[in-house]
Amino acid sequence: MSIYTIGVLISLVVYMVVGNYAGSKVKDVDDYYVSGRNAPTILIAGTLFASMLSTNGFMGDTAWTYTGHITAMIMINVLCAAGYIFGPMFFGRYIRRMEVITMPQYFGDRFNSKRVQSLAGITTIISMVAYLLAVLQGTTLLMQELTGFSVIVCLMISWVSFTSFTFYSGSSGVILTDTIMFLIFIGATLVAGPFIFREAGGIANLVPSLLANPNTPEGLLRFHGNLDGGTVYQAMSYMITIGVVWLVTVSVSPWQASRNLMAKNEHVTFRSGAIASICTTLFLTFLYLMAISMININPNIEPTEKVMIWAAFNVMPKIVGVLVLTGIMAAGLSSASTFLSVAGFSATNDVVDFKFKSDKSQLRSSRFIMLGLSFIALLLAYFNPPAIRVISWFASTIIAASWGPVAFASVWSDKITERGAFLGMLFGFLGQIGAETIMRFTSLSFSGIFHPFLIGVYLNFLAIYLGSKGQVPTEAEKQYLEKMHVIPESELVRSDYKRDKLYAKLLMVAGLATTIIMIVFWAIPVMNS
Repeated sequence: MSIYTIGVLISLVVYMVVGNYAGSKVKDVDDYYVSGRNAPTILIAGTLFASMLSTNGFMGDTAWTYTGHITAMIMINVLCAAGYIFGPMFFGRYIRRMEVITMPQYFGDRFNSKRVQSLAGITTIISMVAYLLAVLQGTTLLMQELTGFSVIVCLMISWVSFTSFTFYSGSSGVILTDTIMFLIFIGATLVAGPFIFREAGGIANLVPSLLANPNTPEGLLRFHGNLDGGTVYQAMSYMITIGVVWLVTVSVSPWQASRNLMAKNEHVTFRSGAIASICTTLFLTFLYLMAISMININPNIEPTEKVMIWAAFNVMPKIVGVLVLTGIMAAGLSSASTFLSVAGFSATNDVVDFKFKSDKSQLRSSRFIMLGLSFIALLLAYFNPPAIRVISWFASTIIAASWGPVAFASVWSDKITERGAFLGMLFGFLGQIGAETIMRFTSLSFSGIFHPFLIGVYLNFLAIYLGSKGQVPTEAEKQYLEKMHVIPESELVRSDYKRDKLYAKLLMVAGLATTIIMIVFWAIPVMNS
């Protein structure tokens, strides 16, 4: 057994021990679903970023970057980072005030409607199980690469690793392990970066050396990136559209915005959003620079999803390689635990109106239902049917298309009605799924202003308008909306706002510094080439 395998297996044991310790502290439904509504900034920031990154960030995104699309990834991440600011400001803090335990429950309470809550719960489960499947497959492939074990053994190890503590500890364990994993993969990447940059000729010389390298993908350092035979318009419209998808996703999705429900106060939602935003821009740009540096070291890595794994084995000292591979595994497990917990919460609380006799009964049922969902994901990953793989490709846009317009309208519009919300969510979901399915299984292609996500959004807005036309919100809906906009007395502490401003200033400094560095070390050398 290699040192790489030992290191990853030890980390898995640590996660399970920490997660199950957190589970032993769970006493009631609030602890299980929303971590007692008392999580500090570091835990919320950690779970936000860790659950967003996953194995795809270290494997899929770095592969795409390595093949010539670093500018697209940076554009997408900048827009994604904006979601961590817009989300708490215009959505997250308002739903936190209503003290719900799941996002679908918020929609049900806001519109006084069980069918809206059930629909939101169903879309949540579909998207989260699809995400979970994709991440489970990613961690399994990584485990197989490290250990040489069979697919079945690696699949079981990955599944047991996150399921063992997630179903037992709920949110309390997830946000704690997420934060530990967050610190591990950030630390590992920052330690590994200098070894890759040194081998590639130095980070200060990276852009000139790539410009002179005949193996550099066409357009890598240009503003449009590698066109892959397409046009500049197609490349730019794609990166902007996907960036907006992620902006909406991190603003309102159940696996991101629900973290606001766990925050100690509204100020924590702002501060953690600022940290997640900085990590999304600075840390991921650093990671992608590592990926394109590998072009100077080995331009022929196949499959390209293994670019960082190859670097861990061949470029870094063994101990640093262990840290990197442990970090990649941590990114996958953190996302898997989040997706499983969110799906399990919705299955228990939102889709069917279970008549629990007590909190203890709901807590016990929640654990069994979550374990059942995890087992379903395990079976799907084992059989790996093509249709499920297709769903996992566009799972990120399901929530953005079906929830986005309804979510923001629920906070800021006094015109939207229960019928408008239900139809908007339904047609946004069906529009996006339908367009993606047609595109995947036929020769038709949707892009630009007719991207499947945008088709879903168009139908969502249209359904909200037509569904609400001729109706007025009920008195209960009006009162709920008014209550959301009343700032709790406990939030009006001057010292808290002063700390908020420090985080805002840090965010601005990080943005300004990134802009200057990009202009001096990237834009100017490319323009002068």
